[in-house]
Amino acid sequence: MAIEKMSLIYLIGNMADLDRTLLKCLDSGYFHPEMSIHSTEPSHGFTTLEGENPYTTPLNSIIKLALDLNVTLDKSDFDMSTFSLEDTNQYIQSLNNQTASLDNRKREIKESIAQHEQAVIQINHLAGLKVNFEEIFACEYVKVRFGRLPFDSYEKLNYFDNRTFFFFPFDNDGEYYWGVYFAPSTKIGVIDDIFSSLYFERMRVPNYAHGTPEIAIRNITAILSGERKELDEITEKLAKIKNENEKKLLSVYSMLKFAHTTFDLRKYVSTVNNRFYMIGFIPKAQKDNFSNLFNDVASVDCVAKPYDANPSLQPPVKLKNNKFTKPFEMFVHMYSLPSYGDIDPTSLVAITYTLLFGIMFGDLGQGLVLALLGWYLGKYKKMALGKVMTRIGFSSAFFGTLYGSVFGYEELLDPMYQSVFGLATKPIHVFDTSTTNLLLGGAIGIGALLIIISISINIVLGFKAKNYERALFGNNGIAGLILYVSAAFGVVDMMLFKIGVFTTPYIIFLIVIPILCMFLREPLTKLLKGKKDFMPKNIGEFIIENFFELFEYILSYLSNSMSFLRVGGFILSHAGMMAVVMSLSEMVGSAASPIVLIIGNLFVMCLEGLIVGIQVLRLEFYEIFSRNFEGNGKAYEPAVVSYKIED
Repeated sequence: MAIEKMSLIYLIGNMADLDRTLLKCLDSGYFHPEMSIHSTEPSHGFTTLEGENPYTTPLNSIIKLALDLNVTLDKSDFDMSTFSLEDTNQYIQSLNNQTASLDNRKREIKESIAQHEQAVIQINHLAGLKVNFEEIFACEYVKVRFGRLPFDSYEKLNYFDNRTFFFFPFDNDGEYYWGVYFAPSTKIGVIDDIFSSLYFERMRVPNYAHGTPEIAIRNITAILSGERKELDEITEKLAKIKNENEKKLLSVYSMLKFAHTTFDLRKYVSTVNNRFYMIGFIPKAQKDNFSNLFNDVASVDCVAKPYDANPSLQPPVKLKNNKFTKPFEMFVHMYSLPSYGDIDPTSLVAITYTLLFGIMFGDLGQGLVLALLGWYLGKYKKMALGKVMTRIGFSSAFFGTLYGSVFGYEELLDPMYQSVFGLATKPIHVFDTSTTNLLLGGAIGIGALLIIISISINIVLGFKAKNYERALFGNNGIAGLILYVSAAFGVVDMMLFKIGVFTTPYIIFLIVIPILCMFLREPLTKLLKGKKDFMPKNIGEFIIENFFELFEYILSYLSNSMSFLRVGGFILSHAGMMAVVMSLSEMVGSAASPIVLIIGNLFVMCLEGLIVGIQVLRLEFYEIFSRNFEGNGKAYEPAVVSYKIED
């Protein structure tokens, strides 16, 4: 609906009260800090606070301990008045002493278990070997290689005449032969190259595998059993430590996180003569509440000024919208935030996006399913897109009712129209020739209306910013608006009314003069401001440059208007795709028909729903936003503590 009004806050006080001041700023949750050093005069001796954050190391340590103990870090109740960095470090060291050796041993055992499990899997493939591994590896003149060979490569071994190697398979899994090959020590290099060319994958038999494969597996399994038992014991010990310390660990983490973030705020502080100086923005509605926070800090002065009191600082932008429009803020953020003095376009986006999507994707059944899915994603997954889906889903259901379409059934609602509204059939027949032309013409009409609204908004913003070139003579100013409306009305007249509005005065005053104003926008603006050098220095360059820009503007009016044809096109596309689904369901048997209908509806919802959503967003960005939205705002980011650990 609007952009939150801001107040500029100055905080000045003694260095002894800096920490208390930072705590209060952070605790308020709505103080947006600015770099104070940039708004002070260097000649006055202001300097920034420097120093390494003393809470970084203990904070990283407590996070590591939480990960080791499988504790989910989040905000917990804490009292900063009881916080002591020395006591905190002692607690962390004590807890680390309890867990470090256990955690290291746990990691070692897990790695060992993984190695032993892999060894068992591999040695199982060698179960056909009835010889001890020690005897094989003890051969002095023969080398041994265990591994697996692809099926097609195994057959190629027969192509090698006068072979100086033997390959013995013990097992196969449908793709590989698992086995061993023997070769003379003097020829092992050549034989290894041969098997490598046949994609032989060598398996290293671990040095702890003794005896035959059966004996080795039995021994390794026994080792695994002992390791798993030890792992369970360590896990129990760590779980006990977790249960005993989780509450305190979370409290210590919360205090450290708060202290760490507070100390980081020092980068915004400048100092001189043992006095500190801070500056930032807060919502204007919170001005009194924020000032009252410092009533008990005698040395600190909290001064609230208008947002533009310091020209070097750009006020941050906080969008302020109602429940219906707020989810659509995500689209505004995707494009870029408006400037502080501009208009918040969220309401326009919410209305136009909802209506356009509903028009292009009109189906009562699919719309309700989309709304239900959006409700689930918004409520349980906390997704902003889910709330958008709920709104456009109901819009789709509404227009689907007008089209008489329910999951592709085009006559299902006819009894309702007859009994409730007294109509012989549904109001809009999408595939009727007359209706099709009306839909396409209506789509262009909707586009023209939105373009006119966008230009009007730009005119208001231009006057608000005292940018008269933008408001009066630009292609999205009054001259552009008159030209566009006049040309559009003339075209409609020729096609429908036949009044003949394109008279000489009409063309001169409503077409030619606006075009000249747009062509001469720069000198006219300078003349309006009273500048004497309003004439361009290079006439030829001015004419060529402005001619092509004017040609582009006029062409854009046409292309932007025609771009809205896609609105009508997608109405026909949606109805056509559902007609195909219904035809396929009639072609198959009665048993398969429901399955075809369900899959077909899901396919159309996913494919066309995604495409329509993207196309509507494209219309918002390129046909509406580009006319009035400069998007150079700065986000409102108050200093707050984030207790969540990012992955």
